[in-house]
Amino acid sequence: MKTLLIATLGGFVAGALAVAAPDRTANPVDWIFPVVEGYGEVVKLPEAAEQPRPGTKLVVDLTAGGDPAKVNPGLAKVARFVNIYGGAGAEAASCQVTVVAHGKAVPITLADEAYSVATGADGNPNLELIRRLRAAGVDLLVCGQALTHQGHRTDEVMPEFKVAVSALTVNVNRQADGFVRVPLR
Repeated sequence: MKTLLIATLGGFVAGALAVAAPDRTANPVDWIFPVVEGYGEVVKLPEAAEQPRPGTKLVVDLTAGGDPAKVNPGLAKVARFVNIYGGAGAEAASCQVTVVAHGKAVPITLADEAYSVATGADGNPNLELIRRLRAAGVDLLVCGQALTHQGHRTDEVMPEFKVAVSALTVNVNRQADGFVRVPLR
């Protein structure tokens, strides 16, 4: 009886997990990259109830880490934010985005050699995405406190990032300037 119950529950859980995982090939979507080519794919949804608004200001509080050999998932999500607004038209594309990296996200701000030493990866896989985000007008900052506490020097930071005194000051200052804080952990 106990074996039958376990087998039944196991089959139920496996079936539920199979249902939860969407099959993207069964429902092909026209993914677009309106601003940040190759990163942060989005789909246009012109009939959706809520649409991006012109003049939006976001400060993305990025602390998410990830596999050091791959693009940071939080940074890829920033590309998606930029593409969502860019795909909504010229007025909504005027959104302002600031990213402040701290915590586990600090290594993404390091130049190739420092990144390799810190993570063991062969160079910083985030570099191309970071360049595309900067080209799209995204302000990129790293917390100087987290950087130093993790044993890095300011001269190890890639030129696309500016060193801020702290993530705290970036978040407080940007929110005082009308930005909405979006945490990515």
